[in-house]
Amino acid sequence: MIKDLEVPAMNHNAVFSPDGQEIWTSQMSENKVLVLDAKTYAVKNTITVGMEPAEVTFSADGSKAYVPNGDDDNVTVINPMTKSVITTVPVGDNPVAAWVGYDGRMYVDNEDGKTVSVIDVVSNSVVQTINLGFMPGSVAHNSLKKELWVTDPDNGKVHYWNWDATSGLWVHAGLFDAAAGAHATAFTNDGNTAYVTNQLAQSVSVIN
Repeated sequence: MIKDLEVPAMNHNAVFSPDGQEIWTSQMSENKVLVLDAKTYAVKNTITVGMEPAEVTFSADGSKAYVPNGDDDNVTVINPMTKSVITTVPVGDNPVAAWVGYDGRMYVDNEDGKTVSVIDVVSNSVVQTINLGFMPGSVAHNSLKKELWVTDPDNGKVHYWNWDATSGLWVHAGLFDAAAGAHATAFTNDGNTAYVTNQLAQSVSVIN
């Protein structure tokens, strides 16, 4: 272990900035995001966001940071360079993470709302709300296959959507079994293999 770094309040995740020079982490009870120097671990900035901020993520191009505020049902969008809030985007009930899309979009899983809000990075607006019918665990975008996968932890399944170029919307295409507590999904670089962590089953599903 290099460093055991304590922060003032409970955090949901910690993530490097796109340039690797900073560590960003939420402070859930403080309604803030801390920005720390990745070398010295000193706090560089404190950014005020909404109530109960969870995952901190960055867009694929690194131009914006996203912080879902679970108790406010919105997402704070931040300029990583200036550390200033660009805007706040209303989404569904109890958003937890804005998952990166490689199509100029971010995908917000609204756990209590059982939806996914699709945010356009350029316009800072929701361009589609995907009704799931189950509590999402995570969202993963496979840009090579033009598919969107959403895990269903309560039922141990993964649902997937295909991109419909005509409508410009995601269309539900099917589902398959993973295991109990299906949560995070990662794709190989060629997009042909996926790995799904199953928290309750204590396993990983390897999927074609």
